Amino acid sequence: MTTIIEIDGTKCKRCYSCVRQCPVKAIKVEDNQALIVDDRCINCGYCLDACARNAREAKSYRYQIKGWNQQEKELIACVAPSFIASFVDCEPGQVVTALHKLGFDQVYKVALGAQLTAQKYDEYLINTKRRNLISTACPTIVNLIEKHYPQLIDNLIPLVSPMVALGKLIKAEKPDSKVVFIGPCIAKKGEIEIKGLKGVIDAVLTFKELKEIYREEGITELKKLNSNEFSQIYLPQKSDDFALSGGLTSNLNNISSDEMLITEGSYNCQELISGVLEDKIEAKLLDILFCRGCIDGPRIDSELSLFARQKKVAEYSKENKTTNSDNKKQQSIEQEKLLKEVENLDLGCEFENFSYQEKLPTEGKIKEILAYTNKVNSSDELNCGACGYETCREKAVAVYQELAEVEMCLPYLLEQAREEADYYKDKLAQDSQTKYLFKDIKGKSVEMKEAKVKAQQAAQTKSTILILGESGTGKEMFAHAIHNASQRRDEPFIKINCAAITESLLESELFGYEEGAFTGAKRGGKPGKFELADGGTIFLDEVGDMPLQMQAKLLRVLQEGEIERVGGNKTITIDLRVIAATNRDLKQMVKDGDFREDLYYRLNVITIKTPALRSRIEDLPGIIDHIINKLTVEQRMPRKSFSKEALNRLMQHDWPGNVRELENVIVQTFSLTYEEMIEVEHLPNYLLQGENQASPLIREGEVKSLAQLTSQVEKQAIKKALEATNWNKKQTAELLQISRSTLYQKIDKYNI
Repeated sequence: MTTIIEIDGTKCKRCYSCVRQCPVKAIKVEDNQALIVDDRCINCGYCLDACARNAREAKSYRYQIKGWNQQEKELIACVAPSFIASFVDCEPGQVVTALHKLGFDQVYKVALGAQLTAQKYDEYLINTKRRNLISTACPTIVNLIEKHYPQLIDNLIPLVSPMVALGKLIKAEKPDSKVVFIGPCIAKKGEIEIKGLKGVIDAVLTFKELKEIYREEGITELKKLNSNEFSQIYLPQKSDDFALSGGLTSNLNNISSDEMLITEGSYNCQELISGVLEDKIEAKLLDILFCRGCIDGPRIDSELSLFARQKKVAEYSKENKTTNSDNKKQQSIEQEKLLKEVENLDLGCEFENFSYQEKLPTEGKIKEILAYTNKVNSSDELNCGACGYETCREKAVAVYQELAEVEMCLPYLLEQAREEADYYKDKLAQDSQTKYLFKDIKGKSVEMKEAKVKAQQAAQTKSTILILGESGTGKEMFAHAIHNASQRRDEPFIKINCAAITESLLESELFGYEEGAFTGAKRGGKPGKFELADGGTIFLDEVGDMPLQMQAKLLRVLQEGEIERVGGNKTITIDLRVIAATNRDLKQMVKDGDFREDLYYRLNVITIKTPALRSRIEDLPGIIDHIINKLTVEQRMPRKSFSKEALNRLMQHDWPGNVRELENVIVQTFSLTYEEMIEVEHLPNYLLQGENQASPLIREGEVKSLAQLTSQVEKQAIKKALEATNWNKKQTAELLQISRSTLYQKIDKYNI
């Protein structure tokens, strides 16, 4: 079976309103998109009204009808009795005129089909002794029984709906005509598709669709049109009541009111059906409408309240009753003709079992699913309904049946959001504080001692400091230590990585922005890093990667001590110390025009060079001990030691990634080695195979272009960094001081 409701996934925004409104939970959420489950859907159309973003649409026949009109096919409209509650600003005859203007040759009331079926109901009820027979005028009720309560299929009265009855009557006389049903019901579209009735009813339009067509064709004021009569005038007195609850039973002659039960609305319908299955209800006839009468169909498109619609239909029916009584002779002739035509019509039908076998979880499985969203005790099950299910347990069953996603839980998502917010708050607080002192910078070599002494002296000044050094040599540690040794130690320490933020965002990150400065700007604006660092220290890491345009603005900060927010015109005075760091050759960048010369001299007031690990290899054992101590305390790794041979092999490596590479090697070795003593064979392969010895860039008698040499060096550096991190792309990017996207591009470029 196929559904006649389609979903536009681009509009679906995880509100779960359709899940909440669907009475049979025929919605499956997959990858945050709501999908219709054909096997469960009863085409009630509730999800159409529930979707605020109009992500759902019912199958449309509008273009087919337009095509038939162009082909000059005879078009016949069959209008549901509830039309009077939808077209409230005009007379019934003006609706008929408007339909003629659209190309319909004849316009019938479906109330005639209702009367045809009512006569057949009378005959059937007289000839059967069965109880709890269910009326079949409502296609949604039929779908509900066939798919969800197949044990009641034999209770369905085997007669067609009024729409089909009228269609058969028309087709018997005019087989080549195209019959179009017009009403408030979405399920009627499914009835002609699924039940194979396209030869009886060729298309279905809703009242809402009909109004849209009127507007498209320029028929905007129906009340100004002349009035025309319906193709059949004389109907039995109560036939227009079929739009109301109990309309069918009020037209039956051979059954008393105490032998009938009448109900409407999805909840009441399912309660009544449950009562029948539990043998708590017994009656001759159960007249059931899934909506609150046809005047409340999902596409009734009426501004009137339900009670006002009821009144409107009742008044119209009363008016028709008066008109009919004035034409009793003609009415008698019409009814006699109608009865003869009905005798030759087959209004019987059969129903099928379209049910499916639901898999049900065990109690243990339900508890396991609930536990995933932190619902361990019954008190944790808030049953808030935000997921679209009434209870947490019902949703857990849906998860097991692959109808719902386990993350569809608002309290769980809010808790996750709080945890994430707390994480970033902690991270921001951590970024605003310093973690290292000079005592944390390990090394007794002359180069390291000189760097530390110079940094300690610089800490006592207010001057701008430029820290130069290769990646992984501890530039950030020096920046922390300088701040902690300065008079600004109790003020903010703000770090920003100039290479990690896109050029379009860097300005707003550094200087902040005013409200409305750009699309998506926060209400009230946002302070930048310089404002946050006021009174303290700002650490500009990878300053060599700062765009030229931003370099000019940074120069103004250093010269004037002032900033302006993006989109603002107010100057903000700040007092802070700038510490900048880079692994690039700024002098060469100045010569190449990639770095401003005036900014270089503003930054290069005090320069501290962090020595590479290979230039102070004698510090390696002490650094290794420090890293091992940190791992055993912070990561609770078992303490291990390097053998003399393993230590000698580490001393022979040139460490292009410096201390960061060394730490990665130690963590990798500790993680993959079970022995307490780490031997040479436990070290990464690239250290054992001597791959750190780069092949000569230029062999004797060979000439290479600068681009070739650069590519060769890049490839070697990336390959060594990947091996040093055991091919961890994130750590490799950090080691090389490039973004992950750049790393992936270069891996692809060099076919590594």
